[in-house]
Amino acid sequence: MRDVDADVLPLLLRLRSAGASAEGLRRGAAGVRAWRDALARGLLPDASLEWPEDETFRTALIEALGDLDMARFTRRFPPVLDTLMKNVLDILYVYERDREDEDATPELPPTEPRDSETANDGEGEGDARGSGAGESDEEEGEGEARSQAGGRGGAGEETDGSDNVDEFDVGMDGDDGANEAMERAKEKNKEIVSRLMEEFKEQWEPAMDKLDKAAKAFEGLDLDDLADGPEGFDLTRGLWQQTGWKELDSLRKKLQDLKELRDMVRSLGRGSGRGPLRRAPRQRERQGFPIGLVRSPMEPEQTSGLCRSDDLSRMMPSEMVLLASSLPQARLLHFARRAERTLLSYERVGWSEEPAVTVEGFETRPAAECGPIIVCLDTSGSMMGARETVAKAMVLECMRQSRSQQRACYLYSFSGPGDCQELELKLNAAGLYGLLEFLSGSFHGGTDVDEPFNRALARLNEAEWSNADILLVTDGEIKPPDETLIANLNEAKEEMGLKVHGLLVGDAGNAEVVESICTHVHAFKSWTAVGGKPS
Repeated sequence: MRDVDADVLPLLLRLRSAGASAEGLRRGAAGVRAWRDALARGLLPDASLEWPEDETFRTALIEALGDLDMARFTRRFPPVLDTLMKNVLDILYVYERDREDEDATPELPPTEPRDSETANDGEGEGDARGSGAGESDEEEGEGEARSQAGGRGGAGEETDGSDNVDEFDVGMDGDDGANEAMERAKEKNKEIVSRLMEEFKEQWEPAMDKLDKAAKAFEGLDLDDLADGPEGFDLTRGLWQQTGWKELDSLRKKLQDLKELRDMVRSLGRGSGRGPLRRAPRQRERQGFPIGLVRSPMEPEQTSGLCRSDDLSRMMPSEMVLLASSLPQARLLHFARRAERTLLSYERVGWSEEPAVTVEGFETRPAAECGPIIVCLDTSGSMMGARETVAKAMVLECMRQSRSQQRACYLYSFSGPGDCQELELKLNAAGLYGLLEFLSGSFHGGTDVDEPFNRALARLNEAEWSNADILLVTDGEIKPPDETLIANLNEAKEEMGLKVHGLLVGDAGNAEVVESICTHVHAFKSWTAVGGKPS
């Protein structure tokens, strides 16, 4: 009982199969524990387990869990396992409640007497025969019995045989009735189980589909970050009932072919590449990519282990012993190892800022602190269609990299005057909820860049955002900004080293306006990945 969670124990106590006795409660607790252990390892519970006790219910539930591929989710996301076990106990309670009436042994239907003459005998006549003591009455009864039997045996034998046949027939009728009642009860139980399992799958399948999409979109997803209440993983409300998941998954697939967007986001932000040691995505040196941070023996900073080398300054004392030995054979062994570069040595490495690509896996390293990103996104009517797809994909990629690189990211989506929406692209419940709402929306309205840039400049004055770069995503069909705004941007560029990157999606209507705002302008080219270039 100590291994049963306090919030699960009340659910066990209300079950008929567990709460009726201490032994039943013990079996129920052991069953819950066995199911949790199996699902936590990514396995379905063994069908040979004796919990739940009803085999029909147990088999159907395990089959439903298999259909949902639930073991994969419970292994990776412990909050899902907690919610699932509570839901299983709820369903078991409903099942036991619904079949409570069916559990009772059905009564046998009344049987009709098979002997018509006996059925026609009056109550008084039967009593008279049963209480008569005269020999003449007995002889008369025996004579009637012999005449009805047609000469078959004695009166006593005939009477006993008839009673046995009648009793056997009644017994057969009773057995048939009981069997039919049992079959009806079994069919009723199967119907209840089938209904409950359908409801169970209808409840869990959409949430698991959305969770799968979230896990694919954001590497290393932690459900604790997305909890929006004390209930933990609540599949009946919040994120898992929000629209926009289909759009998120579609954009994630498109981003696999949009390398230029991924590389552009990595190049944004200012700051040193030498942040504090922490677990961060692994990088590998590769020319032609943005500057990253890679391991390099050319800048030895720390001892990371042992290696083989020909470096006398790093060789271990055991190798020095061979060199200092008076035996010629020992010195020759040292020279041979040195020539082969196999001297056992300390490995001294450091970190060098080189062109690098992010690869699979994580390592403990000085995480590159490239600074935050502020995105100013044009959501005017001219951005509809393929341009809208590129813009939304860029926002999703910014949020993904803000998660993987531990960078802050903020979005200003703007259209006409006074229409500017804000959203911090952080992987928590509020951030993901806002992202889904943004992805499921549509672009419309005019274009006014003054408001988002004024807000972005104000945010740069905060310490957390002082090293941020600004990214403008637009089709170029914008009006010239206010002169005061241009002056403030130029001042920030000179004094703070601000860089304003522009991503042009489509043929720039006012290229000179975009160039007057931005320090770097990138033209999107991978139109085939988003369905073709807009006209």
